[in-house]
Amino acid sequence: MDAKVRKNMPGPRNGATVDPRSRAARLGDLSRRVPPPSIADIWLFPPLPQLEDSSEFLLFTRILEDGKRALYSARMVPANGTPAHQVVVEHGRAPADRVPSLVAGLQRRLKQPTPARHVSIDGDDERWEAFLRQSREADATD
Repeated sequence: MDAKVRKNMPGPRNGATVDPRSRAARLGDLSRRVPPPSIADIWLFPPLPQLEDSSEFLLFTRILEDGKRALYSARMVPANGTPAHQVVVEHGRAPADRVPSLVAGLQRRLKQPTPARHVSIDGDDERWEAFLRQSREADATD
């Protein structure tokens, strides 16, 4: 998947702009790239303290036709004078039952004091919408 550069986007209310780095904006961008009915799981990793300008990064799985999962990361990057934008990269494919151990291994290697938050979507539009709504509310309180 290729990176998409997005400037501040009009918000849902009063023509306000939405920070493209907000979780809700990033999830909106993600849903334009990967249809939510194909998203199985999302893990929200806190910013990495060892990286300057680090933001929360997302790890997610996409449901494949053979029942396996494709594993992706989505992170914000600044790019040579352009607005920060989200880059989505596929890292591989694995049986669904192997994904939790892969994520646990990543968490160990990152040595994060705060574990990643797991959100199960299971291809369910209602779960996706609920998660998006929670993210918008969390963004509004930050």
